[in-house]
Amino acid sequence: MSEKKIMVALDCGNSSFRIVAGQYKEGRIHSEVIKQIPNNMVKIGKYYYWDLLHIFHEFKTALKECAAKYEKIDSIGICTWGVDFAFFDREGHMLSNPLSYRNVIGEEQLSKLDSEDKKQMFYDTGILCDKINSLYMMSGMKEIFPHILSAADKCLMVPDILNYFLTGEMVNEPSELSTTQLMSAKERKISKAVCERFEIDENIFCRIGEHGKAIGRVREDILEEIGVEYNIPVICVPSHDTASAVAAIPALEENFGFISCGTWSLIGTELKEPVCSEEVRKANLTNEVGAFGKITLLKNSAGMFIINQLKKEYDFFCNEKTSWETISALAEKCDSNAILDLNDAAFFNPSSMSKAVWESLRESGQVSGELRWDVLFRTFYDSLARVYAETIRDIEQVTGNKFEKVYIVGGGTASRVLLKLSAFYMKKPIVVCYGESTSMGNLGVQLKYFHEEFTLSDIRRIIAESYKTEIFEL
Repeated sequence: MSEKKIMVALDCGNSSFRIVAGQYKEGRIHSEVIKQIPNNMVKIGKYYYWDLLHIFHEFKTALKECAAKYEKIDSIGICTWGVDFAFFDREGHMLSNPLSYRNVIGEEQLSKLDSEDKKQMFYDTGILCDKINSLYMMSGMKEIFPHILSAADKCLMVPDILNYFLTGEMVNEPSELSTTQLMSAKERKISKAVCERFEIDENIFCRIGEHGKAIGRVREDILEEIGVEYNIPVICVPSHDTASAVAAIPALEENFGFISCGTWSLIGTELKEPVCSEEVRKANLTNEVGAFGKITLLKNSAGMFIINQLKKEYDFFCNEKTSWETISALAEKCDSNAILDLNDAAFFNPSSMSKAVWESLRESGQVSGELRWDVLFRTFYDSLARVYAETIRDIEQVTGNKFEKVYIVGGGTASRVLLKLSAFYMKKPIVVCYGESTSMGNLGVQLKYFHEEFTLSDIRRIIAESYKTEIFEL
């Protein structure tokens, strides 16, 4: 193939966001990180928010750099974390910045449901009840921010908002929408039963986008701002970062296990249809919508957020910025066998992660005395690797599929100690994939816009040809 396309992906995570340019040429995608910018929650009074206007401003600045560097930008795709959203009034004005899922609002609302309610919700949607699901934030906002809800006409998820800012078109992307628990994974549309139960107007959502199709074109005022005199289509990609990362897994086999290790850990497999059984529910698995209507049966578990917070505090303790190699070395040399429930609410967003972890270990009788950083780091990696192994076994059991190997994507691919421990506990080879898999999946799905005949398998073959994987086994 001699065709050349320049595509731009925004991969926006909780701790940073990256703008990546992908050049498609001769059947491969060559990607380059144009800019990486820190991203943090902003606390105003009692609540944490996301500064979406800052993210959008920096994205436009990076687009200007891309426009200057490349002859032409052929398309743009946006993906972010899940669950967070904002409301818009009838004139299309955003009523407030999105609240962060790390507020306690969702937890307070979910606690009002009993076990039978949660069970029914799972069977209605295929989605496991979780305090971070958008549904519970919306329910809480009706009580805490009634003035916003009274003026709300439409609801857009975070990536939908950025697409709207770019194009002026309001579209809900399906993979992101499934993280709300207001969407039925079986029907791939908003659940009328759930909306009625929680007194949420289903018309507050917009039309659901289709992967590989254009949402719209970049607005003329933004084209002028970034110095472009041609139209740029904005493509509907799997905008939940997990869905884009899974789309980038270079698996040629039909049944495969995966781990997406970022701020959160998503451990799962890809299916054609959701599995809504009691066995799945009791294993704390959920059915999210993935690329091109696929289902990702997965467990949403704690991830690198905990170790990132520990590292920040360790840097402060050392009065210098330490390297991840230093953190890994401390963990590997430590002989502690302490284990932690990483999904304990105590580690959701504590004022001091190191104190929260040490106190939990002390209360369980696994440690005593003064806080030891090497024990904290080792405990985190060991505990996370065990979660990976246990979840993969659960998924194999409920699906009846056995995985010869497990693919890992995301920031966790850089941690040799995590890879080593995971391979040990799973007793399976781990295929270490491209570290920027979310952006690669985003770019790959953009190709569908230019080649309607491309299937998800075709996209994965292109990605498999675009970089080398590494097999990690004991």
